[in-house]
Amino acid sequence: MKSTIEIRKASIVDLDTDVIVNAANERLSPGGGVCGAIFRAAGYQKMKDACDVLGRCDTGNAVITPGFALKAGYVIHAVGPVWIDGAHGEPEKLKSAYRRALELARIHGCGSIGFPLISAGIYGYPVDRAWADAVSACAEYIRSNGDQPLRIVFAVLDEEVRRAGRAAIRKADAGAYAAACRDDWKRQPMPETTASFELERTFSEDEMDALRRGHIPREMEDKWFLYMEGSVLYAHRSWTGCCIYRIDFGENGRHLVTVSRDPEQYGCTDIEEDAVNLNRLLDWWTQTPYDPYGEWISEVSGSLEKADKG
Repeated sequence: MKSTIEIRKASIVDLDTDVIVNAANERLSPGGGVCGAIFRAAGYQKMKDACDVLGRCDTGNAVITPGFALKAGYVIHAVGPVWIDGAHGEPEKLKSAYRRALELARIHGCGSIGFPLISAGIYGYPVDRAWADAVSACAEYIRSNGDQPLRIVFAVLDEEVRRAGRAAIRKADAGAYAAACRDDWKRQPMPETTASFELERTFSEDEMDALRRGHIPREMEDKWFLYMEGSVLYAHRSWTGCCIYRIDFGENGRHLVTVSRDPEQYGCTDIEEDAVNLNRLLDWWTQTPYDPYGEWISEVSGSLEKADKG
């Protein structure tokens, strides 16, 4: 498993991470926005009682409580700074809040953590600067703790804010940690003519991590653009943008596959051949890292061998 940073358009209370982070105030009192949503989803009174026991948390620091009714096992309450003008220690305090949250996640054995964009709400931190400091703090932590992989997920509700986050990842040269998302390459929906079948296959944690990371082509010659949204994998031909496969991952090793039947993009019309082709591709996509050029060489070699035998 490798550490990754991804940004989802989602409510933080719906994340599937081991721990989520609350954009808290120093008094650890219930508030609005992200804070209020977390208190309500966790169970208002239980979370309030746990925070009352802790008492307070200084700006730039973080504390941890159980997650109670949340999907996440824990909630880390991180206190970011109120924005003044950027010259009153705001960047240092914001990065410190992220670092302390990440340290608490590690101490409590969490392999994944969900963040809001701390301080960018009522605390007035400019969105672009909030992203720059958030990405910088996370990337620095990953580089310093390479032996302890961590999946970092940011949850935002606004599409423009999410796009700004993707831009910040690229600008900060943190792309090595970024999980692919739908905006990283051109894409087209599946054509109307499709078929579906059930794929039976199990995946290790490392293989699922590789699929969650996806693949962003470097050149048009890279054959596939892959990304995951929740439990769904989308595989697009890089040069056309057409979605060839959609895989809805299910439990017990049974997954629903929708495959394009556009004859200009995909000539197969046999379900059994579809399954063989997809399993071969999944062998490549679940490598760490995925080697698109090795896949291309292998396919060319296979085609030549078939021609020789013919």
